[in-house]
Amino acid sequence: MCAKPEAGPAAKALTYRYGTAKKVELEYAATTDNGKSFGATTSPAAPGASVRQLWFNRGDIRYLLTECVGGSCPYGAGVAVLNPERALMSARCLAGETPNQAFFARSLIEFGNDASDTRSQTKLIKPEDSDNSLDQIYKSGRPPQ
Repeated sequence: MCAKPEAGPAAKALTYRYGTAKKVELEYAATTDNGKSFGATTSPAAPGASVRQLWFNRGDIRYLLTECVGGSCPYGAGVAVLNPERALMSARCLAGETPNQAFFARSLIEFGNDASDTRSQTKLIKPEDSDNSLDQIYKSGRPPQ
């Protein structure tokens, strides 16, 4: 997920890209002009842990970015693809020397204990309550392959 560097905390464009540097397989852009946005919430996970979440929808498919913090998290960060019935794909984030680290811009969003306690610094991220099938994504301590 990227924001234009000159945008500052009140970003006017956020873009999610999935793929490699040579081949982007999926791109979703939310701008102040196109009316698209990202959802955000925090949900309890393992004892003492919570999962921070950002997502966008394309039709009935949800693309979800997660970061588990505190307590006994089964893994740190991941990406999942969900339809209304189940998780279609879930994978851990791996980024060179910092595996499992999410890359949410802390200047854009301050996650709280839930959606009502989460503060966004941009209109492009909207805190809201959502289940997001975390029980499927985090079951058995590792993401489905």
